[in-house]
Amino acid sequence: MGEAFALAAILFLIIADRRKDMTLVGSDITVLLLSALAWFVPEQHGVYFATTLAGGWVLLKRRSDWRLAGIGQIWLALSVYELWGKLLFKVAYQTIEVVEVGLIYRVGRLFYGGLGVEGASLSVRTDWSIVILEGCSSFHNLSLTVLIWLSILKIAEQATSQTAFRALGMSACLVVAINVTRILLMLPSREAFIFWHDGAGSSLVALASVVVAIAPILPCVEGRTCQPSLRT
Repeated sequence: MGEAFALAAILFLIIADRRKDMTLVGSDITVLLLSALAWFVPEQHGVYFATTLAGGWVLLKRRSDWRLAGIGQIWLALSVYELWGKLLFKVAYQTIEVVEVGLIYRVGRLFYGGLGVEGASLSVRTDWSIVILEGCSSFHNLSLTVLIWLSILKIAEQATSQTAFRALGMSACLVVAINVTRILLMLPSREAFIFWHDGAGSSLVALASVVVAIAPILPCVEGRTCQPSLRT
């Protein structure tokens, strides 16, 4: 899903202004060719290391070209979503886990009087419990939220602003709330866990997460209240 938004934004930036060609100098072409070699590395993350290199180069050297700068930002956001964010999450998850379990416990007590916590394990019954692992964290998809938000801004030709960042903050809070709700809904039984973790419930959560990532920024870009166009 994130890749689709990134691709749409990049394609838009390429064709956005037909009156002005997007020109690349020799150093740009060299960096892009070097980055392309990462496609031949026998490791899927090599591609996102390449987008980091290319995106960083474009932002450092071609900031005056709003289309190239926008593509560079999308490349970097994509690499954070697919590579660097996941690595950072792995490193910091022990700290994140403490915060997350505490948050889920505080919210869960409002609905489950007998909610128990032991480390990363949550339970409302003596014969059933769930463990919150890294991949199921409520904060796991925040980098996707940022990528979708940035892609929409680029397609709408809007720069970042306080209004846009408030919309991003609202999206992030809603994504976390949806995932906390999902975890709490898994607690009553094994059947509930299967539905929300592997069944139709997981698809509903994924769809809802995309919707709340998009919805807060739409009034901003539709009303053109974010900031003047990137072209100005």
